[in-house]
Amino acid sequence: MSTLLEVKNLKTYFYKKKTVIPAVDGVDLKINKGETLAIVGESGSGKSITSLSIMKLVPSPAGKIVEGEIVLDGRNLVDLSEAEMCKVRGNEISMIFQEPMTSLNPVLTVGEQIIEVLMYHQKLSKVEASKKAIEMLELVGFSRAAELIHDYPHRLSGGMRQRVMIAIAMSCNPKLLIADEPTTALDVTIQAQILDLMKDLSRKFDTSILLITHDLGVVSEVADNIVVMYGGQVVEQSPVDELFDEPLHPYTVGLMNSIPAIEGDIERLQSIEGNVPSPENMPKGCRFAPRCSKAFDRCFAEAPQLKQMGKERAVRCFLYEDEGAKA
Repeated sequence: MSTLLEVKNLKTYFYKKKTVIPAVDGVDLKINKGETLAIVGESGSGKSITSLSIMKLVPSPAGKIVEGEIVLDGRNLVDLSEAEMCKVRGNEISMIFQEPMTSLNPVLTVGEQIIEVLMYHQKLSKVEASKKAIEMLELVGFSRAAELIHDYPHRLSGGMRQRVMIAIAMSCNPKLLIADEPTTALDVTIQAQILDLMKDLSRKFDTSILLITHDLGVVSEVADNIVVMYGGQVVEQSPVDELFDEPLHPYTVGLMNSIPAIEGDIERLQSIEGNVPSPENMPKGCRFAPRCSKAFDRCFAEAPQLKQMGKERAVRCFLYEDEGAKA
């Protein structure tokens, strides 16, 4: 498989008075063409800032990409001007944001919002763009698409709005679709429909997907590979099947143990004690050590590096070094 996107040593910092906040601190990830990569972790782990960094939509001037490369099809996006990035966004990379109601413009009809994208990026006439907008809405499952283009977002349900967002995102046949918590606030039945739709469109358009989520159940349905983030860093990366069969990092194990299971007689789910540390006040050593039941002295004094575990897996943990094995 050829590589579509490669992120190398990405560091995105926020500046608050005299404080430097390392929201994303040295992230590496790779997505192959036609592949789905999921980034998982609790709120505050740096998932969404990573995705915004790839789109170069980090809130400025407070936030800034201070180091690293974001290479899309051989071109480093970090070096592009804002005018050049405007041509990339929506055309080569599209994004579905967490809440479709706040992402869609409430004073424009559904049709106007899709037509605008097509006229800007594809240089279609208004008539051609209108026809394509109806086709895209039919593609995402709307039977009365010709009528729907005249509706405003507030008249649609949450699931329908999310379908509209997917139609907008896929209208220019992007190389990469970034989906940031695409099933948040949707009921389980609609979640499954949205995930199936994303998989079908990915195959149809040969689009790679970067899925941002905290839900490992969602990951198991759609992802090929997983990156687990904690405290602004990658703590584990793995093919999806291998991670579910044998999670390596104690944080990943904790996330897996918190998933409800149908079988068994468990009255209370396991939880990870404590909270994700604030980026302003990261602990010394391993960032997960204060919450880790397997931490030993070195974990509190020294920061572990991401260690390769075979060809496709890596983990940031001292347990996989000689000293950790003995401990």
